[in-house]
Amino acid sequence: MMPFDPVENVENAKAILDGGEWPNFHDAIVYSLNFWRGDMRPDDNIWVASTIEASLALNALEHPYVVDLRFHDCDQIRMANFDHNNDIYMLSFSFEPRGFYADGVTPLSPYIRVTFESGGIQEPLLSFKCFRVEAIRRRSVPTPPCR
Repeated sequence: MMPFDPVENVENAKAILDGGEWPNFHDAIVYSLNFWRGDMRPDDNIWVASTIEASLALNALEHPYVVDLRFHDCDQIRMANFDHNNDIYMLSFSFEPRGFYADGVTPLSPYIRVTFESGGIQEPLLSFKCFRVEAIRRRSVPTPPCR
């Protein structure tokens, strides 16, 4: 399986690129996380899985800005140590295989493993699997209270 390349594998990545490159999320700050449970109504044949929206301030750059990302069809969500600080050491992505269709040959589309690393020996601030990552926008750092 190929490694995850955010420039290629994040939908609308061009909206947040920094000089044509994927931005450096080292020492970013989580401004907000919005968890939506989805809309599962089997009787109506509606199957929309959980969505997470994140606003991250990239403050370690010469010209800081905020990136808004949306993660679709999320599962196995784990969150720890979320508090007033919320610095992340790194935002990482990787593909994770899911197995095969009933024919035993054709692979299912992979999960995307997303991790908001908190650095040090702490467990990640946030980790989950999803099927799609979408870059929403890049914007100026707001005045407090930051969202």
